[in-house]
Amino acid sequence: MKAHKKTSIVDNPKWVFSIVLIALLGALLSGVQAQTIKRVELPVVGTSESYHTISLGARGVILVSQIAKNAFNLQKLNSNLERDWSINGTIEDNLDFVKSSFDGQSVYLLFTRSRTDFYQVVKVGLAGYMETFYLSSVDKFQITDFQTLGYSVFMAGTVRDEPMLLYTNLASKQSKVLAGVTQANTVIQSVDVDTLHHLVNVCYAARKGKEIKIISRTFDEYGQAVGQVTISPEPDYSLLNGRLFMLNDSTKLMIGTYGFRNMQGNNNSASQGLFLSKIVYDEVEFTQYHSFTDFKNFFNFMSEREQERMQRKIERKRENGDDVKLNYRLLVHDIIEQNGNYLISGEIFYPEYKNNNIGPYGTSSWWGSPMMYGGMGMYPTMGLLNPFYWDPWYGARRMNNGQIFNGFVYTHAIVAGFTAKGDLIWDNSLPFENVRSMELKEKMRIKPNDDKTVSMFYSSRGAIKAKVFDRDKVLEDLRPIPIMTADLGDKVRQTSTDEVVYWYDNFYLAFGYQRITGDDGRRNVFYLNKISF
Repeated sequence: MKAHKKTSIVDNPKWVFSIVLIALLGALLSGVQAQTIKRVELPVVGTSESYHTISLGARGVILVSQIAKNAFNLQKLNSNLERDWSINGTIEDNLDFVKSSFDGQSVYLLFTRSRTDFYQVVKVGLAGYMETFYLSSVDKFQITDFQTLGYSVFMAGTVRDEPMLLYTNLASKQSKVLAGVTQANTVIQSVDVDTLHHLVNVCYAARKGKEIKIISRTFDEYGQAVGQVTISPEPDYSLLNGRLFMLNDSTKLMIGTYGFRNMQGNNNSASQGLFLSKIVYDEVEFTQYHSFTDFKNFFNFMSEREQERMQRKIERKRENGDDVKLNYRLLVHDIIEQNGNYLISGEIFYPEYKNNNIGPYGTSSWWGSPMMYGGMGMYPTMGLLNPFYWDPWYGARRMNNGQIFNGFVYTHAIVAGFTAKGDLIWDNSLPFENVRSMELKEKMRIKPNDDKTVSMFYSSRGAIKAKVFDRDKVLEDLRPIPIMTADLGDKVRQTSTDEVVYWYDNFYLAFGYQRITGDDGRRNVFYLNKISF
C-alpha cells in the first residue's frame, strides 16, 4: 500500500451556483406542511455531467462530479445550501468512482474497476481537505459493499463466488481478511455500520438444501469479532435476508423476509412475509413471523378487482389451514421507535432483466451521461450491486442465457407498527407510480408526526407524493406536491433521477435532474431543494 497524500482547498470557479430563495410555498394538509425553503441549481452543460449527492445531516451536503478523465470535483454546501468550499482531486488511470460512505465524521470515496486488486480510497474531511490511499487486495475480488468507520475500511465481496470480507486500517496501512461463516453456500448480504456503538454488523445467508438461515457477525472498528448471532428458521420456512439493529448495548433486533422452504429453488427465491427476532446478549429470545396475507393494506397497490380476488383466495386457504403462497421482495429500512413500539417500513420491488451479452452485475461507474436511457439522468449510476441481498440463490445460477440486469422496479411501500414483543399492531401502504432504479436503494421516506400519525412520501417526476396514516386508516391521500423551481414562469419539461432523503430535524433534501423552459430560455440543471415537512 502506498503512503497517502494531502490536498489543500482549491477554489473552482467553473461551477456556478444559481441559488434562489423561494417563499414558503406548500400545502397545509392534515397537519403536514410541505414547504420549499431553498433551491440550488447547478447547470448541466452537454450530456456528460453527473453529480453524486452525499448527505451530511445538519452539517450540509457534499456533491461529487467528474471534471476531466482523471479528475473530480467536490463541493461542500452548508445546511442553508450555501457553498463552503470546492476542491479538486485526481483519479488513477482506468478507475471509476463506485461508492461513497459517511461515518458521521468523514466522507470516503471508493474508486476501482470490476474484478481488480487495486483501489483508490479518498478520505474527505468536512473542513475541506483530502487524503488519498491506494490499496491492494486479493486478485479477482468482486466488491459488493463498501463501508467505513474512522480510518477502518470494510469491503465485502466474492472471490470465485466465495464470500470474503476485507478489512483495511488506513492509518497503519494494514489489511486482512476477516473470518466469516465457514458453512458452504454462504453469501454476504449486507454490511451495516453502527456509528453510535462503533460497530459493523455483517449478515450472511447460509444455505443448506432449501433451508436458509441468517448469521450475523459483529466487528469493532479494529476488525475484531465481538459477537455472532444465528437465526434459524422454523421447519417449514427459510430466512431469505436480514438486517441487524442495535437497540442498546445488550439487545438487538433482526428484521428480514422469510419464505416457505418448499417454494425455494435454484430459479426462484420466494418471500412470504416479514420476520422479527429479538436477541439479548447474542441469544435469540423470540422470532415472530408475519405473512403479508396478515397485513390489512399490503395489497392496496392492486386494483379493487384484484384485491377482492386475492382476499377470497386468502380466505379459502385459511379455511383449510393453509396460506396463499407469495413471492415479494422487500428492502427493509432502519427501525423507528415510536411510543415504545417499532415502526418498520420498506419498499416492495422486483429485478428486471433484458437480453444482452454482457454480464448481469458488477462494478459500474456513475460517471455517465445524465441524459442516458432516454431520460435526463434516468440511470446515471449503478454503483456497487449486491444481488445476494435480495436473492440468496443468485450464486446458483449465473445468467448464462444472455440476460442482463435492467434495473429494479418498485411496486409499493409499506409501513407497519409492532410491539416490543414483535406483534403486528397495524399496517398501511403507498403505491409507487413508474418508479425504477439501477441501484437498490430507499425511495420512500417515513415521518412520525407529533400527533402520533405517520407520513409516508416519495419523489417522482418533480413532485412529492404522500399519504398520512393514523394506523390502519388513511387520513389524507395528498395531491402531488410540486418541487418548486427557481421562477414562477418556469415550466419543467422533464425530471429524472429525482430523489428525496431525510436530511436533519424536519428537513428533507430533494435532488435530481430537470430540463426547464423559462423566461430566459431553456436550461438543463441539477437541482437541490431544501424542504420542510
